[in-house]
Amino acid sequence: MLLLFIGMYAYQNVYMQQLARSTAEKLAFTWDNSNKDVNTGSFNPQEHDGLYWRLTQDHMSDLFGLLQGSGGASISLPASQTNGLIEKKLAKATSLLPTGVTGKATYRNYLLDHQVEVSIDKSFLMPPILRKWLHTSVTRGKAIAHVVDAVELIRTTDLTRTYLPTLVGRISPEKAKAALVDPMKSDLSGPVITIQSERQAAAYLRSLVGGKEVNRITASGKSRKIDALDARGIAHQAFYSLTEAQLRAEQLPKDIELLQQDPTVKGVVWHFFKKDANGKGMPSEAFRKELERKGIVVVIHN
Repeated sequence: MLLLFIGMYAYQNVYMQQLARSTAEKLAFTWDNSNKDVNTGSFNPQEHDGLYWRLTQDHMSDLFGLLQGSGGASISLPASQTNGLIEKKLAKATSLLPTGVTGKATYRNYLLDHQVEVSIDKSFLMPPILRKWLHTSVTRGKAIAHVVDAVELIRTTDLTRTYLPTLVGRISPEKAKAALVDPMKSDLSGPVITIQSERQAAAYLRSLVGGKEVNRITASGKSRKIDALDARGIAHQAFYSLTEAQLRAEQLPKDIELLQQDPTVKGVVWHFFKKDANGKGMPSEAFRKELERKGIVVVIHN
């Protein structure tokens, strides 16, 4: 009889281990959508967890707890009520466990490694002498499965392949500035040029960069006159009297469209010409930083 109980105890331990492994793998397999059937993976395409659930509802704080031994998000099994999205996904393990099996399901997000861990146990009736020998009256199983988000990997790879050549083709602010050779700085013996209007500033830019005046139509259907488009595809715009409010409302949206959607425009440089020694007409520091964030290089002419 003792050997019979030992055999049954060993069998139930193996069964619990297999049950834990199967449960963890099914939770990991359906992790990208809480509406998936935990056994088959089928779901209604109209039912999903939202576009940004990986950023806001996937326990990304575990990344910072990796060095501190964070326990992740966990629930007790069987689970009856859940609050968050992660708890809802983990609670699906309840339908996979037979009556009498209890335990805990845990999820950890280490950014490059997403883990689902299932630990379960079930009471086992055995003779007192065997219980004293084994120091336990339950059988246990524990397994860890790794979440593999194949769809997100394909989406990220395709996004990188699509936009990387475009980003590489854009000229950097440093190269745009290096492309300018100001004759006023290279040859101080020449005559001093005084700018008194936008038209005069635009003419000076064309001679400075060797560009030509062209007109472009943006994707929204607006007409944009480029003061000087050089051979490298850099659009140079001259500003002398326009205010920041006018630039934000009229000029900036057009140049952003050209920069993002016109393949012939590799970069945009805004040239500001001072009206007087007090710096009247110059952009504010906040506006300059805003332009740089949007990919527009700012050059100040004295």
